[in-house]
Amino acid sequence: MTTARRMVGSLAVAAALVAGTTVLATAPASAQADASAPAQTQRADWDGNIYYSASSNSSWSKYAGWVNDFAGHTFAAGGEGSGRLVKNNVNRAWNNDAHYAARIYYNENQNASGSAPYDDFYPGNARQLNNGVRNNNASMSWWYVG
Repeated sequence: MTTARRMVGSLAVAAALVAGTTVLATAPASAQADASAPAQTQRADWDGNIYYSASSNSSWSKYAGWVNDFAGHTFAAGGEGSGRLVKNNVNRAWNNDAHYAARIYYNENQNASGSAPYDDFYPGNARQLNNGVRNNNASMSWWYVG
């Protein structure tokens, strides 16, 4: 992690604590969005967090664009689950974007065909994933909702 990202992270944590927000409103991006995501769906690097557990000490990673497969991605922040794989280990999520919704899929490549489960996180949503994808997640996408 770069020094600049650590500085931004420290400032973000301090601001969150001062504002009285929850532990969900923390630090910088550490996971990268897939370069293959369509340009119109790329988001700023602070728009979505995914968390390893429901614990307030949970590790997290940030995502801003489409992810075709979470394989190889790890939880980057310190805390419970730090360094663990993101794929099939996401417990909760937070969408901090004002205009885009995020969808977390059970399958790779944003496949929700048939009865494959997924969970939508609209702007401002912060909660556990539904039972269909909690700890059974493989990909994600973003789309404009206004």
